[in-house]
Amino acid sequence: MSEGDERVLLEAVRSGSAEAFGELYSRHNTAAHTMARQVADSPIDAEDLVSEAFTKILDVLRRGGGPDTAFRAYLLTTVRNLAAASSARSRRVQLAGELDAFDLAGFAVPFTDPAVVQWERSLVAEAFARLPRRWQHVLWYVEVECLSAVEVGERFGISRNSAAALAYRARKGLREAYWQVYRGEPVRRRLAASGRLLPRVA
Repeated sequence: MSEGDERVLLEAVRSGSAEAFGELYSRHNTAAHTMARQVADSPIDAEDLVSEAFTKILDVLRRGGGPDTAFRAYLLTTVRNLAAASSARSRRVQLAGELDAFDLAGFAVPFTDPAVVQWERSLVAEAFARLPRRWQHVLWYVEVECLSAVEVGERFGISRNSAAALAYRARKGLREAYWQVYRGEPVRRRLAASGRLLPRVA
């Protein structure tokens, strides 16, 4: 399916077309199940993940959000995020005997979709571009150049504690910006103007 065809289908879904969403479902259902089997605890959970992912995306599209293209990447990322959220809510200790009895058939081969990799890189890049310049700099120093808080503080002319706090706020801002981009939300002015999100150096 070409990018133009996908864009037409997504716009049709936003206009209320159940047939258009059915077409997207039929084209991407197999890939969604493949991803779900890799991240779910059981085949039943995998089915639930796929169902929940499609339901959530339909709701987002009908509210005017979601992707304009790259539906498969958006879908697979949604499946994975839902699995991560479910795991975080229900972390538990499994005994060795339970693990031995658990049927892992179909869960052994990692599934990596190039479309997802490329799409998520673009999400991170756009989220990073939404940050204030000061946050971009501190994230580059910490995550790319692997500088310590002391070294970052020297670059900014601030204390070690202030540098650590600045890096913390920058990471938090990047996470928020990522979810804005993922959900198709416009740039929030408070990312650039809010006192809560602007780096405040002591």
